[in-house]
Amino acid sequence: MTPNETVSNVEGLRDILGEPHPLVAKKITDKLDDVGRRFITASPFAMLATVDSDGFPDVSPRGDASGNFLNIVDDETLLMPERPGNKLAFSLQNIIDNGRVALIFMIPGVVETYRVHGSARIVKDAEVISQLEARGAPALMVAEIKIRRCFLHCGKAVIRSALWKTESQAGKHAFKFGEIIARESGEDVANVVNQLVEDDYRDGL
Repeated sequence: MTPNETVSNVEGLRDILGEPHPLVAKKITDKLDDVGRRFITASPFAMLATVDSDGFPDVSPRGDASGNFLNIVDDETLLMPERPGNKLAFSLQNIIDNGRVALIFMIPGVVETYRVHGSARIVKDAEVISQLEARGAPALMVAEIKIRRCFLHCGKAVIRSALWKTESQAGKHAFKFGEIIARESGEDVANVVNQLVEDDYRDGL
């Protein structure tokens, strides 16, 4: 069914949602506070949002061991290392083209998330890259993120989704890249792709 009624202005949005409590806006700051520093330091995972030159958004996962995931240079600057991936590099290209970024940091078992909005540039300085070593290898490059807005986000979405109740999900789902490849290239190629992915998960982090 195609919906016919839409919300097309802020007034209509506020008619449904109402206004935020005055105290809610007070949590939004233009630099990290102690809560933000502690959250990001403990986080092993974030979703990175970028925007291309046409204004089209993209979201990509980023993760590593907590404490080594990225560097907090100061209250307004983060360094996020680039690790080996699929080489599509949508996020990196978007940073070059546009530079606007947003992140949602997550900590397993914690229902709150932490949001950062700002701008970024790609850094390849050898000294900076060497400081962000993981598993015996330096970062490929680094996204330097300048914070313009950050805040702790409430946990309602995580609670509703039961995201961290892994016992309810364990063993239910399995996704293989070969399923996608098989549509065009057949099962033999799909099996090769699945093995290559497993090998890369083991040896290419």
